[in-house]
Amino acid sequence: MKASHSPLSHKESFDAILALISSGIGGDRFGKTLRRRKIPHLSYSQVAAVEFCEQRYYLDYIEAVHLDPVPNYFIKGKLMHELIASTYLKITNGRKIDPSSYSKKISRVYEDQHATHLENAVQLHLDNLWDGYKILGVERPFVFSVDRQLPPLVGVIDLLLQKKDQIIIVDHKTGGDFYPPDELQVSIYHHVIKQKFPKKKIRIYYDQYRWVNNLDRIRKHALQRTEIVLGKNHWKTSLERIREGYKTIKKIGKEDRGNHEGECFRCPFSRICFST
Repeated sequence: MKASHSPLSHKESFDAILALISSGIGGDRFGKTLRRRKIPHLSYSQVAAVEFCEQRYYLDYIEAVHLDPVPNYFIKGKLMHELIASTYLKITNGRKIDPSSYSKKISRVYEDQHATHLENAVQLHLDNLWDGYKILGVERPFVFSVDRQLPPLVGVIDLLLQKKDQIIIVDHKTGGDFYPPDELQVSIYHHVIKQKFPKKKIRIYYDQYRWVNNLDRIRKHALQRTEIVLGKNHWKTSLERIREGYKTIKKIGKEDRGNHEGECFRCPFSRICFST
């Protein structure tokens, strides 16, 4: 008879995640490891997914459906994040930045219009580096306990900088256009970093890269750097969303199903939904 295992308590989950972070794991591997080891946790991505559509959450986080083919915007966004991270890791380690190395990495994945998009985005990235700042973290994972009723909340901050009494959080976004920020994500980032640096001023920026074919023939900028200013009650509002999201997540897990209620044209799982 196969032995059954009780799920980890919230405290045990927190300790397991903290140990994982202490081991030095970061970036995309952090989230993948949490899911592979089935360590209970919450994240902004989970809450955003379940708010968008219960069925999307079910397919992604419970069924762990593999998208085939993987949408290009997933591949391009992930690759751009990796290229940006490699820049700041090189700066941190005092290594020389070789622009040709980015082209080689891109050519291993694309040799078409998508490669052009990435090449142009990399050029903008290298032309607009965050110079003059101390780099505190690149693809830096975090975990914190919201309260005893909720699993630990996790996330990864793309870039964490310091300049005098200011801590700068930078989140990188990619896509065909510029999109407004979700206050929940930046509120979580602000909350966790404020706890670590209570006496510092916390500022948050979105660096958004828009895919373009030719930088010399565009009317609208292809890089938009925007400071995000949070409302006075941002954490109260964020807590409400987190708790409501977790309530729905527990319901989906108990019923082993999710209601289909999202905007399908915006969902990468729409084809799978329609075929089931």
